Amino acid sequence: MTNASLFGYVADGRNGLRVLQLTSPETMSEYAGFSPRPQPVLIATFKTKGEALGISKPLDRDRAVDESGNQVSVFGRRGARPFNFDEMMRMVRTNDGRGDWFTVTDTPSKPPKN
Repeated sequence: MTNASLFGYVADGRNGLRVLQLTSPETMSEYAGFSPRPQPVLIATFKTKGEALGISKPLDRDRAVDESGNQVSVFGRRGARPFNFDEMMRMVRTNDGRGDWFTVTDTPSKPPKN
């Protein structure tokens, strides 16, 4: 689920990866409520190198927090807790003593590896 829409990701053999929008407030007047009837709409296709035979789902992270370190949701891991503010800052700041933010650039410093 993403906001009010439900999406399906389909491994469609030689057609590659397909993305279906199953419910949407823009296209369905009855999308709200308990168990709305899906009305699939193909919204994207991605050609794969070979046949797409399956899709895997990664493990959900268990520490969802907002920018201030307040817990947003729980993913059911025993003993899990959200990071506090100091722990979050250690993840997004460099360790060089100046405390600069980690950054990325659109112009790589080295050519890509083959």
